[in-house]
Amino acid sequence: MNDTLSATKKTLMKKNSKLNFGMLAGFATFALVFIYFSIKAPSFLTRINLIRNLIMPATISAVISLGMTIVMTGGGIDLSVASIAGLAGMASAVGAAQLDLPIVLMILLALIVGGLIGAINGALVAYGGISPFVVTLSIIYLARGLQYLVALSAVSGTYLMLPRAATKLGGEPNFLIGAAVLVAIIFYFFLDRSIYGRYIKAVGNNIHAAKYSGIPTRFYTWITYVLCGFCCAIAGVMLTFNEGMARVGSGESYQIDAFLLPILGNSIFGRFSVQGTIFSSLFLYMIINGLFILGTPPEFLRIIKGALLITIILVSGLQKILSKNK
Repeated sequence: MNDTLSATKKTLMKKNSKLNFGMLAGFATFALVFIYFSIKAPSFLTRINLIRNLIMPATISAVISLGMTIVMTGGGIDLSVASIAGLAGMASAVGAAQLDLPIVLMILLALIVGGLIGAINGALVAYGGISPFVVTLSIIYLARGLQYLVALSAVSGTYLMLPRAATKLGGEPNFLIGAAVLVAIIFYFFLDRSIYGRYIKAVGNNIHAAKYSGIPTRFYTWITYVLCGFCCAIAGVMLTFNEGMARVGSGESYQIDAFLLPILGNSIFGRFSVQGTIFSSLFLYMIINGLFILGTPPEFLRIIKGALLITIILVSGLQKILSKNK
């Protein structure tokens, strides 16, 4: 086990020695884009725009993407993150509408739903030996169907309004930003400063070597999906509270973000990391916000996200080919 951890450390050290250029390029690009929008977009630098239209949406995207980050760190993938977030948000709204739950119990109910579905995903992947693509794709339709079922049984409609207290809390920048910061800090120390994070990285780097070293690979694969479920639940609560209602299909717009942000962070920082995902969320939503102010139609923003994801994947693939040739 110690040999595997040492090998993982050496791998990370090699990556760290190569990521200076990526980080410099990433931060330089961020600064140039920020300066460009500051000059070209009149209202870009206003406090209300930076907080309400840039940072707050970025926090929701960052939290749901942090769940994907830990799954990718462990060598997996989860296609169902957006659907889990939507179902968890719907569950919290139903708890308020049907059971008159206070805000704390609404959040707890969402966490239970998200963690349960994450545990199912992880069990089928880690212990059932089923492909994560197949499992999580199936969960997408299960979660969407449950959203319809829960909403229709509660109010005979496809959306539920939240209590005024929850809506007011969701509109507070401190709530969204504070939740994202708390999740980021917990995940940072878990992944980068704990033995459990090192085990997950070892599993992601080489699952066979980790298994032969005595690391319970199935358990650590399973736990990544559970943690991802919790992240999705928190993001679902943040989104639902912010919108003031739970609606069927809520969270679907964050599906591509969950893939894009960890991969972009990996390209810039040289590995899947909390800081890479947070930086990427601010970078992406700065671009979206600036383009929107400049008059870019909303439908083009999804095209930009997709094109950016494809570009990053192609560049990463090219880098691997070049490194192998060397």
